[in-house]
Amino acid sequence: MAYSASGTAASEAAASEAGPARQQQPPGTVRLADMLTLSCRISPTGQATVTFVGELDAASADQACQYVRDAIDALGGQVLLDMAGLSFCDARGLGALVRMSRHAGQAGSSLHLVAPPPRLMKIIRITGLDDKLPVHRGDQAGHVQVA
Repeated sequence: MAYSASGTAASEAAASEAGPARQQQPPGTVRLADMLTLSCRISPTGQATVTFVGELDAASADQACQYVRDAIDALGGQVLLDMAGLSFCDARGLGALVRMSRHAGQAGSSLHLVAPPPRLMKIIRITGLDDKLPVHRGDQAGHVQVA
């Protein structure tokens, strides 16, 4: 199942009014700073995958972090960040990924990167963030496993 709501202020207000008794809906597809598109897909098992397409940088990092936090809060469990479409990530973007991971841990969830570009992996390894930003790979059967 895929969500494609625009994430308008009206939908945010409706989610706030729903209160804790109702489970919050995961965020829909959004375009941030005209350079990054985020979308959230829910598998039949309830696992969330947030797809990044474009640039995660100073202009989009804070909003991207909030988007992923909303997905974690709405769904819990394991959240995958599909980074295959990420074309650029600066220091603010990397910091946002760490904040997303920290929020997942505090919420009792886990966050894992899927298909991060080689340049991003190099930065993650150089900065010693491998343990905070674990990477998953798909096996031949299409299952996800820890790298």
